[in-house]
Amino acid sequence: MPQRAPDKKHKLGGQGQAALWLGESLILALLESNLLEIETILEAIDIVIGAKKAKAAKDNAYVCRAALTQLASISASIAAAKATSNQAGVEPRPRSRQRRSPS
Repeated sequence: MPQRAPDKKHKLGGQGQAALWLGESLILALLESNLLEIETILEAIDIVIGAKKAKAAKDNAYVCRAALTQLASISASIAAAKATSNQAGVEPRPRSRQRRSPS
């Protein structure tokens, strides 16, 4: 059976998922390279959660709940990683990557 072209709902869902994955990847990259502290990331997520809650009355309730759930999940995951690394006495180690020269 041939696949149908995605409707608007599926396109938006795909865009949202891609944005979420990109955001999480950037957060992890910033943490792993020691460019930002975990506390700074958690504070930024809390600010976004507060802004989303403030805007909740204007947004679709289902979409708002889903966004807040995802943000809380990301925040809890980062906080748990911090607690685990603190208990183990592990310091994040800088990653070294070879830079590619422009073609």
